[in-house]
Amino acid sequence: MSQGVTFPLFHEQTRDGWDCIREERLFENPHVSVDQVETLTPNRREKAVRWLIVNRKAAVAIAPVTEKGEYVLIEQERIPVRQSCIEFPAGQIDCAVSDITCERVIETALRELKEETGYALAAEGKLTPLGWFLPSQGFTDEHVYLFRAEPVCVVSRPELDGSEHISPARLVGSEELRRMIADNEITNALTLALYARMAAMGTL
Repeated sequence: MSQGVTFPLFHEQTRDGWDCIREERLFENPHVSVDQVETLTPNRREKAVRWLIVNRKAAVAIAPVTEKGEYVLIEQERIPVRQSCIEFPAGQIDCAVSDITCERVIETALRELKEETGYALAAEGKLTPLGWFLPSQGFTDEHVYLFRAEPVCVVSRPELDGSEHISPARLVGSEELRRMIADNEITNALTLALYARMAAMGTL
């Protein structure tokens, strides 16, 4: 299934011309922190660039596929944009970036899949790593590991935490998924990134 699966982990560039010469923590809570930094970059060596960075935990996003080839989507209320967004299941990795391992990423992906959808990998299922992407690299260091889980089957009811409101899972075929993206019904970065990666790899 997923034991022994390894893949490249995200690492910030801390050499080869990337030199942080000053860093000040402006805000911190359990979910985010905000730093004011001054950094010399490979092409800007004379004067450090000042930048405001929002630090977030790394995350996972999973494209679950049933035995019939249908994709499992959820609809989740997103308070910052005041919308219910149609998404693939996703969630944060609950540790510091420096402590992330492939095993921990996989554990998070499988847990989030079950908690948000009630689906899990079937006995013969496979969790395939699809790399990682940067959802908003202009202001945050957040990075999201992408996976395809196939086949999946229902094993339980979703197990949501108190801060979430997620509608029951919705199954769509590849053509319907393509239409939803083309018609701007799906707008969130992680789902679009997963779709783009699967399309580029020819697995849609």
